[in-house]
Amino acid sequence: MGSIVERKRTDKATGKTVTDYRAHIRRAGFASRSKVFATKREAQDWLRNNETDAALERTARPRGKTLADLIEDFVHAGVCKYASPAHLEFWRDQLGDRPIAELTHGDINGCVLTLRTRRAHRRGAAGSKPTDKPLTPATINRYQAALSAVLSFALQHGVIDSHPMKGGKVKRLKEGPGRQRILTPDEETRLLEAAKDATWEGMHLFVLMLLTTAARKSELLNLQWRDVDLARGFAILGKTKNGSPRALPLVAEVRAELAAFAKVRPLGSDFVFYDPKRPERPKNVDTTWQTVRARAGLDDSKDPLHRVVIHTTRHTGVTKVIRNGANLAQAAMISGHKTLAMLKRYEHLAADDVLELAEKALGNVGKKNTAA
Repeated sequence: MGSIVERKRTDKATGKTVTDYRAHIRRAGFASRSKVFATKREAQDWLRNNETDAALERTARPRGKTLADLIEDFVHAGVCKYASPAHLEFWRDQLGDRPIAELTHGDINGCVLTLRTRRAHRRGAAGSKPTDKPLTPATINRYQAALSAVLSFALQHGVIDSHPMKGGKVKRLKEGPGRQRILTPDEETRLLEAAKDATWEGMHLFVLMLLTTAARKSELLNLQWRDVDLARGFAILGKTKNGSPRALPLVAEVRAELAAFAKVRPLGSDFVFYDPKRPERPKNVDTTWQTVRARAGLDDSKDPLHRVVIHTTRHTGVTKVIRNGANLAQAAMISGHKTLAMLKRYEHLAADDVLELAEKALGNVGKKNTAA
C-alpha cells in the first residue's frame, strides 16, 4: 500500500520553509521503498509507477532492508535518544533507498562532501537564519555520529556483517577548539536581573538553576516535579545525555524559588519548566533566552567561540567548581560527564589556578628551607 506524507522543513541554503512529499510503499513480502519529491503530483506519479507487483518484484526482499527502513527501526527502538532527528533525516533523504547490504564508505564520504558545501544557520529571536559560513567540522561530525549509531545498531542485531564507517574508511573531521567563553560574576548578575523581567515567569528560576547546577538545558527542561526532593535538596535527573541518572544539588536560593514556583503549578503539568500555553509540555526557552541575553548586553560577540549561549552557563559552572578545588572526578559528579576525558577541556580554563598551585607547591626548588 502506498502513502504520501507532506513534510515542512527549513531549507539549509535559504533559511525558508519548504514543503516536500515523501512517497512510501510497503507491502508484505517486498522491500519497503520511499522517495522524496518537491510536489505531490510527482509523488503520486511515482507511486503509480512503482507499486505494481511487477515493479515491486524488481526490488524484492533479497535486496534486504534499506537505510530508511533501518533508521525507522532505530528510532522506534529508542536506543539513542540524542541522535538529532534533523541529522537522521539528512541520511534518509540522501541514501534512504539504498539497501543496507550495498551501502559503502564511498556513498557516505560523498554525503560528507555534500555537508561541507552547506551553510550554517544562526538561531535568533526571529528564528533560524542562514549565514555565509559553512557547517563546522564539529557539526558535520555530529551528522556522521548519527549515521554511525544507526549502523552500529544494525551490526549489533545482525542486519549487516561489517560497519562501513569503521577502520578509517570514513574519517572524522578535525575539530577546532570548543567554546571557551565563561561568564564573569557581573555577567551572571546581569543575566539574572534580565531574567526577572522576562515575559515567562519561570525564566529567572531557569537561569538561576543553569548557573548553580551546571546542568544541560535539556536536563532542566525535562525535569519533572516528581524528581524534585526539596527536603533533601536534590533533584534526580533520570534522562541525561550520557544515559546515566544523577543527583542534581539544589542550593538554598534554588530550593526557595522552586517551593514558590510549585505553588502556582497548573493542573496537568508534570514538568517544572512547563509551557504556559500547553502545560503538559516543557517550555521552549530559545526565544526568551535571546531576549534575556540581549537585555543583559551579552549578544554582541560575532565570534561563535566567544558568543554567550545557554551552554555557556554549564562551562561557567564546571570551571567554578574546578577553581574552587574540586578534582576532575568530583566535578564529573556534579556535571554528569561520563568520562574524565570529557572534562579535560575545562582544565585550561582554570590555568591561572594551576599556575598558582605550582608556585606554592613547586616554586621552592633550589631554595634553602628557612623553616626552623
